[in-house]
Amino acid sequence: MVTPAVNGLAFRVLVVDDEPTSREVLRLGLERQNCDTMTAHDAASAIALLSEQQFHAVVTDKNMPGTEHPTEGGLDVIKYAKESNPACAVVMVTDFSTVDSAIEAMRLGAFDYLAKPVRAEEIKAKLARILSYQQTLNPANTIASHNSLRAKFLNILEEQKGEEQCLSPATKAALLQVAQDSIDSFIHERRAWENIILEQREALSQIAGWAEQMQEMAPKGSTEEDFLNKIISESSRRL
Repeated sequence: MVTPAVNGLAFRVLVVDDEPTSREVLRLGLERQNCDTMTAHDAASAIALLSEQQFHAVVTDKNMPGTEHPTEGGLDVIKYAKESNPACAVVMVTDFSTVDSAIEAMRLGAFDYLAKPVRAEEIKAKLARILSYQQTLNPANTIASHNSLRAKFLNILEEQKGEEQCLSPATKAALLQVAQDSIDSFIHERRAWENIILEQREALSQIAGWAEQMQEMAPKGSTEEDFLNKIISESSRRL
């Protein structure tokens, strides 16, 4: 993977896990992807770091010492990360690789999830997905849109809990993947439009700059000066 960066800054990730081995595996996996990585051993230390520094993403275990939740500190980390920095994407690490555990993590506010044991290729895939969202003009708004769209889908799944309507784990997993892919496609299309807007903005800025240079050479009170003033004014308004 190309060195991840957002607006020229290294992609910063906080790893939170009370198990030293799991924490080290996650840290090494992320650093192999050239992330600027820090670690915390429980929810309290993670919250302290989140209050002092900005991270693009947090990868946190769910079951560990917490502040409000004694044995599910990952929930406290999610809550604080979302409140302190809405642009931060939280990945919940779960002990079971069932689709229900993934859905639970997402309902709690996680952007995505990883199932133990975590594999290197999974870290790479999750990182690429987060990076695509972080590289938009307004990551906080983009992630909020993602969560809103996904919440609507999860609500539909919730309605299928009746005995006669119960969906199999395989069906849930397939539907969840379709939903994730659809949301990602929508966000990628929005990012493409943002790139077009940025290109147009840069072009307008150049036009305004050229008009200002020409204005200095135009005779005072002339038609040319008036025309250039209109170009500069309209370009500034649209910028």
